Amino acid sequence: MPKALTLYLSEEQRERLQQLRLKYQSNVGEHANYLLLLHEGYRVSEIAQRMHRNKHTVRYWIKQYKAKGLEGLFSRLPPGRPDKKTQAVTVQLESLLNESPNHYGYQQKSWQVNLLVHYFKRQGKAVCAGTLYKALKQQDWVYKRFAKRVPLTCPTPMEKLEQVKQIIEAIEEAKQQKNVEILFEDESHFNNEPYVERDWFKRGEKKR
Repeated sequence: MPKALTLYLSEEQRERLQQLRLKYQSNVGEHANYLLLLHEGYRVSEIAQRMHRNKHTVRYWIKQYKAKGLEGLFSRLPPGRPDKKTQAVTVQLESLLNESPNHYGYQQKSWQVNLLVHYFKRQGKAVCAGTLYKALKQQDWVYKRFAKRVPLTCPTPMEKLEQVKQIIEAIEEAKQQKNVEILFEDESHFNNEPYVERDWFKRGEKKR
């Protein structure tokens, strides 16, 4: 478990960060706000929730400030000609991957690369899978399974068995009546363990 980050700012440091927060209506101002909130006693998880950002993102910029001061709050662009398309995609990925595709009208529970391609196309941006993979790698996004953990509210095996017996008894009773149509769905996946899906995580992060 990552060690809790704390920060004490002098009055001069706090005023300088306040100036950055108000001056830059962009990432720099947001990074400064992470530090101000941490100084006020908010935890990293609370800052991430409040700012709608990943905990690893908040933790990264706090560590940048501790190591480099104000200079650490400014993003560094890679050398050479800037890849404008990748940059445009990168800006949106953070918010997209922290939301379910359902929020954007899709039926899928998690984002696939081809689904992201379709989303950007719908927004009028022709983005290929290669551009998305590049942007995802730059932001340390990885596609993996959730950590297994049975929910506390999950019924026990005996409770599940009892529910199945009740369903069978209800079907047998319905069969005795006339003009009753019984419908069933195949591939019901009866299992005592939860079905574990994949999703996007920041490298080193675990979700349950």
